[in-house]
Amino acid sequence: MNLKKTAITLVIVTASFFIWNQERFTKAPLACEEPIPYVVGAFDRRFGISQKYFLDALSEAEAIWEEPLDMELFIYAPESDGMAVNLIYDYRQEVTSALSDLEGVVEEDEVTYQALRAKYVSLKTEYNRANGTYDAYVGEFNEQNALYQRQVESWNKGKRNSKEQFERLEADRKILEAEIVELELQEAKLNEMAREINTLVSTLNRLAKSLNLNVETYNTIGASRGETFTGGVYRSTEGVQEINIYEFSSR
Repeated sequence: MNLKKTAITLVIVTASFFIWNQERFTKAPLACEEPIPYVVGAFDRRFGISQKYFLDALSEAEAIWEEPLDMELFIYAPESDGMAVNLIYDYRQEVTSALSDLEGVVEEDEVTYQALRAKYVSLKTEYNRANGTYDAYVGEFNEQNALYQRQVESWNKGKRNSKEQFERLEADRKILEAEIVELELQEAKLNEMAREINTLVSTLNRLAKSLNLNVETYNTIGASRGETFTGGVYRSTEGVQEINIYEFSSR
């Protein structure tokens, strides 16, 4: 499962676990046999995906938990007042480096070219190191998330009457959400570095052509880093429940 589907699954799991179980430890009776209706709330089309694709992803996430339990936990009910699932585009700041305006202002000579090349090599090394750290962190997150999902599945199949176990699972959920925030920050930095590098690449290639230099052609770092990290958050405020899903990429 890629990171996008993992994040959507995590918030579906969180909502399922939290909504179906929090009532057991309050005065209200346990919410049980009725599936939770949901609607698509905010849907930002800047992501470049269709609403059908989004609903399909939600349906796949549901199935992971509904099939083992042989129980319908969620149901898409567009005409209802159900829980809103929001797709929210979180705009990341543009590169603040002076390199963002470099394209049209550099002096076209070989000294400038060599200085920019040194800057490129330094930035690319830094990017590769940061990217390796990010990928390792993602791997650790996926392992922790998989363990959490197995624990929640075990809880749902059991008697669900241990307050201690419930609180432990809730603590694990908060840890995972904190790790999502950290991963989002790391990816934002990587994307900013990638934009800087791409600006340099464009300038280097133009200068090399202009100066007729026999040098290698530099390649940009793709705007989409393959498995783009996506975060999601379940919120319940004054009885209003919603799932917010964020994606930090350009498609």
